[in-house]
Amino acid sequence: MFPAVVLTVFLVYPLIRLASIAVSSQTLTALASSTLWKVVLLASGQAVLSVMLSLAIGIPIARVLFNYQFPGRGFMLALVTVPFVLPTVVVALGFRSLFGSAISNGLLLVVLAHAYINIAVVVRLVGAQWSTLDRRMEVTAATLGATPFHVFRTVTLPALRNSIVVAASVVFIFSFSSLGIVVVLGDGSTTRTLEQVLLRSTSVLLDFPTALAAATLQLLVVSLVFIFSARISRREPRAKVTLEREKIGTHKTTVAVGATVLIGAALVLAPIASILWASVTSANGLTTGWWSGLWSTENARIGSPVGALGRSLALALGTAVIAALLGGAIAIAVMSKRGIVATLALIPLGVSAVTLGLGILLAFSRGPLDLRGTGVLIPITHALIAVPIVVAVATPSLRNVDPRRYFVALSLGAAPMRAWWTAFGTVFSGVMLAAGGLAAAVSLGEFGAASLLSRTDSPTVPVQIERLLSKPGESSFATAAVLSVILVILTMTLLAVVDRISTRKVLT
Repeated sequence: MFPAVVLTVFLVYPLIRLASIAVSSQTLTALASSTLWKVVLLASGQAVLSVMLSLAIGIPIARVLFNYQFPGRGFMLALVTVPFVLPTVVVALGFRSLFGSAISNGLLLVVLAHAYINIAVVVRLVGAQWSTLDRRMEVTAATLGATPFHVFRTVTLPALRNSIVVAASVVFIFSFSSLGIVVVLGDGSTTRTLEQVLLRSTSVLLDFPTALAAATLQLLVVSLVFIFSARISRREPRAKVTLEREKIGTHKTTVAVGATVLIGAALVLAPIASILWASVTSANGLTTGWWSGLWSTENARIGSPVGALGRSLALALGTAVIAALLGGAIAIAVMSKRGIVATLALIPLGVSAVTLGLGILLAFSRGPLDLRGTGVLIPITHALIAVPIVVAVATPSLRNVDPRRYFVALSLGAAPMRAWWTAFGTVFSGVMLAAGGLAAAVSLGEFGAASLLSRTDSPTVPVQIERLLSKPGESSFATAAVLSVILVILTMTLLAVVDRISTRKVLT
């Protein structure tokens, strides 16, 4: 009951409130605007290019990591996942720092950044299916005289179709609804997205009909892509056989695997190394001045960097507590076969952060439920964004616990709550700690909802980074680089702690 009530109040009601306002003559007029549909076309074209480049980079890496056994494979698999968990504004700054004036802001830089972030999506989804394919079909085709390329095109590629479609859909949705990357790396004419229109219409122009029209169109496009992906991926299911990974044999294979690993590692590390270098260099050489300058009040007009760090950490802590409690309650409800709760918990996957933030702002900005001055709007929004991840972590671990432990405790005279805690408590506490860490990592890097909900004089770190990058001068860029390095360290530390908790407590 508790998770259903919370999700209804803070998720369903704001979206209903948003929908009720959207159904108006002004919004319908905005929906017919040629300017808005031009943005849809621009965002779709950019997203298609991002999908193509992501697949071109990710598929070869997936083949190597999921089909061959070699030293360092686990580390490489973890490394290619790093871009996906980094805050988008940090990735954007990394590419801006890496290419400098060699590539000006625009479509090419945006597509490169989107492909970089989504390498992990392609590698994980396509690689997982690739590792379970029966390779005897490939061997048979090769013995009949087919070239390696012909074998891949006629045998392997059709067998990977489902996973490729799913991966392409995820990359398309992310790129189509991108905000941080487009704000920092876009040129304002060829790389606009509906998420960007929504944020600008709400926070700058105060044009709510256009914002609602943009949110409606984005939700429609995302829903259509989800439906298309589901229909395509359900067709022609193929039998799978789990086989051991091949050992590197011939010299040619060794060179190909080694080259793929080295190129993949270089692609992942280059933007991160560029940010780190920018944080310790100036026009006069190496310096630590940018780090010590974080405590300076020189950037008072856009807020103190140290203040933004403290604010983001406080919001991340609040998000972790809310998401862990709510996610744990939802996981318990899902285990109890309460399907409505599971359905509600998945809604944030199909709604953008800015759209969700707009709904919450409209629902709780006046009347008896005015929460604007309480400071809880951002943690609540971030927690709702993180809830699907929390549930995905919590539910499988709880389901792996032998339920007979619960009945044994009951038979020994324990009260129902005591029996449940005896059976599930150890795993549940570990899962909640891990889930809280994941939610905190999401909060630290979230840009869209924070841009909409944070006060002008109280930015979070991602918002502060974007503001610094909008100002000319070496000092602003270097300060943004320092904040980005700190954000990377905090995010990766949280993920390392989550991984440690998961392996030590959840699996015991």
